[in-house]
Amino acid sequence: MQVRVRNVTEADIPEMVRIERDITKSSQVSSLEGILREFVDRGDPELLMAAESEDELVGFLVGEIRPWEFGEDEEVAWIKVVGVDPKHQGQGIGKMLGETFVERLRERGIRRLRTLVPWDSGDLITYFKALEFDRSQFTVLEKRV
Repeated sequence: MQVRVRNVTEADIPEMVRIERDITKSSQVSSLEGILREFVDRGDPELLMAAESEDELVGFLVGEIRPWEFGEDEEVAWIKVVGVDPKHQGQGIGKMLGETFVERLRERGIRRLRTLVPWDSGDLITYFKALEFDRSQFTVLEKRV
């Protein structure tokens, strides 16, 4: 299967939401659609990536660059969401998306990339480890309000 990475378009959003639902097996209405529309409208097109094979969306990655993060003096990129259609997982699509994202960041001089992963999401942790992520010096703190 030949896969190419391209920028996300608004027409991709319903398929991206479907992929998320297929991954999470959730029937709940997702907030992802609204978030994706916001990213497409205001985000950086080079950081919104779709993996396509034979005119079918098979995966996606959404990222952003923040100019200031917790007092650091350099821009920091974040992977906000990544998904590969379960029918196409295990074929290197997620790795291709991650590596393409990292290359686009390097071209811009960005040297830090972060993401948040639930502690019990072994598959996501394995994915990010394959992309050479490691624990950071930060601890996520949370308060319900």
